[in-house]
Amino acid sequence: LIPKNFTIHGLWPDKQKTMLNYCSSEDEYEDITDIHKLKKLASYWPDLTTSVVSIKNQGFWKHEFNKHGTCSMELYNQEAYFDLAMKLKDKFDLLRILGDKGITPRAVRTVKQVETAIKGITNELPNLNCV
Repeated sequence: LIPKNFTIHGLWPDKQKTMLNYCSSEDEYEDITDIHKLKKLASYWPDLTTSVVSIKNQGFWKHEFNKHGTCSMELYNQEAYFDLAMKLKDKFDLLRILGDKGITPRAVRTVKQVETAIKGITNELPNLNCV
C-alpha cells in the first residue's frame, strides 16, 4: 500500500555536514514492545517492502537505528531517536509545504524548486535524490 503522504525513511545525524554511520556496536537496536509506539511508527515510518507490521518484524527500524541512531546516543537514546523523527515529521508537513508552493503530486518541478520550497520553511537544505 503506497502512503498518501510523505513518510520517514530515516533520521541521519551529521557532524559538520558529514553523515555519520555505524557509530557504536555497543548500542544495538532493542525490539520495541509498546503497541502504541509500534502503531505510530508503522504509520510514520513504514517499511514499504512489506505489508506486515508486527513486534517481530522490525528489521527496517533496526537497520536505520544501528546505522544512524547509534550516532546520536550522546543526546538521544533509542526511544528518543524514534520520537524525534516523528516529532520532526509532525513539525514539517512536507506535502502542505510543497502544495503551498504549487508543487503537487504529478507536477513536474526541478529539484531546485523543491529544495527552495523546503528550505524556505525548515531553514535547511534537504538531501534529495531523484530516481
